[in-house]
Amino acid sequence: MKKITTYLFSMMLLFSFAVIPVYALDGQNVNFDLHSIVYDDGEAIDSVVLKTSNLEIDHSKITKDMFKVHATGTTVYSSQLENEFFGPNSQSGLQHCGLYDEEREVESVEEKNGNIILHLVTNKETKGKNTLDFTANFTTLKGCNSLLNIKYTITLNEGLPLKDGSELSNIQFLQNEKIINEEIDKFSAGESNGLKYQFYTPNNANDGNKHPLIVWFHGGGESGFRGLHYNNLSQLKANRGAVALASDEAQNIFNGAYVLAPQTPHEWSENIDDSTKLINNIIKNNNIDSNRIYSYGCSAGGYMALDMVVHNPNLFAAVVSTCPAIDQQNIKTYGEGRIITDEEIKSINIPTWVIQAKDDTTVKYEESALRVYTLLKDKGAILTTYETGGHSSWIHTAKNEPANNGEHLWQWTAKQSLNDEIKTPVENTIKNEPVKKTSAVKTGDTNHVYLYVVTGSISMAVMAEYIHNKNKKSITK
Repeated sequence: MKKITTYLFSMMLLFSFAVIPVYALDGQNVNFDLHSIVYDDGEAIDSVVLKTSNLEIDHSKITKDMFKVHATGTTVYSSQLENEFFGPNSQSGLQHCGLYDEEREVESVEEKNGNIILHLVTNKETKGKNTLDFTANFTTLKGCNSLLNIKYTITLNEGLPLKDGSELSNIQFLQNEKIINEEIDKFSAGESNGLKYQFYTPNNANDGNKHPLIVWFHGGGESGFRGLHYNNLSQLKANRGAVALASDEAQNIFNGAYVLAPQTPHEWSENIDDSTKLINNIIKNNNIDSNRIYSYGCSAGGYMALDMVVHNPNLFAAVVSTCPAIDQQNIKTYGEGRIITDEEIKSINIPTWVIQAKDDTTVKYEESALRVYTLLKDKGAILTTYETGGHSSWIHTAKNEPANNGEHLWQWTAKQSLNDEIKTPVENTIKNEPVKKTSAVKTGDTNHVYLYVVTGSISMAVMAEYIHNKNKKSITK
């Protein structure tokens, strides 16, 4: 009887440990995150992080050729909205320009904290990288960005090598819902009087000092298009305008600045009062220097940056308008618009900097940036002109490239104040705390592995107790 009991305990112990590697080799679920960066031409998925830290992978043998990455970007709209807004028979006549079904090329692989990072080829020619779908009406030449349903499928071309010499091949890769973008994640979403916005608070906001506020007015392509695209994200994802002002470089120059990026439901000229109320509310509830509020914008937002100053002559300390859509062909961006007259532009009495490329075919250079400069040059207005670049001169603004007499745009802006005090920006005062990484998500399958380990441990304890009692009885005899 004792021999049978000993045999049963031994078999239980062997089973407990034998089943663990067999289970790990079959049917493993691995979650993954999509990571993105806002590039000059908009947000793009540029890496995939496979949550493999709970697996004993031999990372020295991992190569980029082991993985196949497929990406799809599909419409977020219901069939009813598709029929209403899209296609030749719809009222709006919009067409999708950014949907995709593409293979993504893996450029390199990296191991970090036990996870596998797939760095994807991401350049101007890369298809299937974007997170926004540009929807356009090619008759009226108007269009807006919308979000995409993004789905990545990861498959293995060969098994993943484990440290014990075996391979892990039967894996199901599961995409986590949120796209991780560290620049966008710095902002918090809000809504005021029906006007949605994104808001960045500087790291040193509570240092006892007042800090400037930069308001970024987005271009027409980031509007809500009568609510259809009113997602409160396009104004951060479509270009680097707002996110650049929250970068470490900009924050050091401004010694910590708040950044406000509202989104219009449709047409900026419809939201003059709403935007003014929003700004005043932001000032009231934060440590903001009311003498250092700056109006920034591009294209339709460049129009708005100027019009806000016209309507609020004592609110802003400076205005920076990039390719402002104030020419005759663009005053009706998506609605009725509003003409800013020469007299209104001449009434602007704060430091003004306008930026545009001469070959801009979307907004006429002579009727926009050059016009503003001509009307305000006697008041010290600054004009930065690029010979080429088309309707993308906001890229230069977002890189702080425009310069006048050796002084760059952001440094110039940071010095402007309604009380005429020249404040020298203090550099390197913001401590950049390292990003806290969360631990890898444990899949449901992993919990079963832990169950087997516990079972094995219990078996060992029981076996040890049995042997101890057996030896004790033998000694007694």
